Amino acid sequence: MAVFVLMLKDYENEQKVVYSYGPNEETVGKIEYDKKNGVINQISAIVSDSYTDDFFFKRAGRRLARIIIKENGNFVEGTTIES
Repeated sequence: MAVFVLMLKDYENEQKVVYSYGPNEETVGKIEYDKKNGVINQISAIVSDSYTDDFFFKRAGRRLARIIIKENGNFVEGTTIES
């Protein structure tokens, strides 16, 4: 069974990029990449009785790391991850 993780870019500037992530647009957490320090941080977790944040946060973090490394920091507006 495939699970999809939605990632939508909230904003980007010279210092950081922030994405909303989750199973859908209504149930999201926030993840950020600090460009200056090279660190991925969770800003807020998914709050839901139906979905666990840990599952979605780990996948969003992996996708963000792949964007940083393999796509040379070309932060796309939105993406869906199939896991």
